[in-house]
Amino acid sequence: MRQSFTLIEIAGIPIRLHWTFLLFLAFTLVSGALRAGLAASFGGVGFIIALFLSVTLHELGHSLAARKFGIKVRDITLLPIGGVSQLEEIPDDPRQELLVAIAGPAVSLGLAVIFFAVLHATGVAVGLAAVQYLWGGRFIASLASANLILGLFNLVPAFPMDGGRVLRAVLALRMNYLDATRIAASVGQGFAFLFALLGLFTNPWLIFIALFIYMGAGTEERTAELRRVLGGVPVHRVMTTRFERVSPDEPLAAVLERAYRGCQDDFPVMEGDAVRGILTKASVLAALHEKGPDITVAEPMQTEFLTLAPNEMLARVYEKMRGCNCSSLPVVQDGKLVGMVGLENIGRFFAYESAKQKLTREEESAPRRLF
Repeated sequence: MRQSFTLIEIAGIPIRLHWTFLLFLAFTLVSGALRAGLAASFGGVGFIIALFLSVTLHELGHSLAARKFGIKVRDITLLPIGGVSQLEEIPDDPRQELLVAIAGPAVSLGLAVIFFAVLHATGVAVGLAAVQYLWGGRFIASLASANLILGLFNLVPAFPMDGGRVLRAVLALRMNYLDATRIAASVGQGFAFLFALLGLFTNPWLIFIALFIYMGAGTEERTAELRRVLGGVPVHRVMTTRFERVSPDEPLAAVLERAYRGCQDDFPVMEGDAVRGILTKASVLAALHEKGPDITVAEPMQTEFLTLAPNEMLARVYEKMRGCNCSSLPVVQDGKLVGMVGLENIGRFFAYESAKQKLTREEESAPRRLF
């Protein structure tokens, strides 16, 4: 089952909907009908759809700002808990990260101003009272309030919300990236404890938000450490040069025999010296489930893939691979395949190199004996 599907493309950016969002709408429709009647239930669903249109615009703010700095945007995925922009990499320049991070909340606050202005122009009472999902003035007031809350809440300085990235970018203007991330992560985890404490006495939903923030802060800190270790390391230092190739007309069953005998999961699909595709472990498993082992490699292979140059830096390669959800990529020089890089290669290098660097730092900071 595919987890999400494309609804539409805006400015060349696919807007995808996760299947759980449809489940959420169905739950809202049924529970609302049982509680308040069918008309109010449809009003509630309509409000949710309108709110997520606002969320889409929020994420487009991030995405278009990122594209302005040459960062590729894979897609925007809408989930029941909000939207996620899939950027291929994080800007290295703190000023660029600041502008990309603040673009989303700026869009939400701009929408709130527009909606409140419409209400003021039409003479509708404005307030942040309980939301009533009805078409008309209350609907617009609720949407204005929701966008105001969305914009302000995302500015809370806690990862993975936009405010955490804003705080890191501001700190990174005065210190190194890793220290800025650690401070921002600590601030975020402090907010997580605060939300959890408030949730115990008020709304239990805040406990879930606290867990989300705490885990997000830890993830950002680990990612920053990974970028530090991998920074300045070229691909050719970790790429695999001993690997098996397959051809498009080769039976899938024959590839399985190679996989059984070795430790290679992904295979470059070659025609002469040219790479025509990548046969991944995931695509092989899907093909076996749907069509069996008698098909040729040409059917399940991925024909759209990124290629790497030997001198590309691992930090950027790692972010590219996360962005495209790739387990491995071919390394090409002068049109010829010279190696393969997988997430396992990068993970192995990171584990050994970070341990070595930690030991070096401990030795340098240890007190030296005079005699």
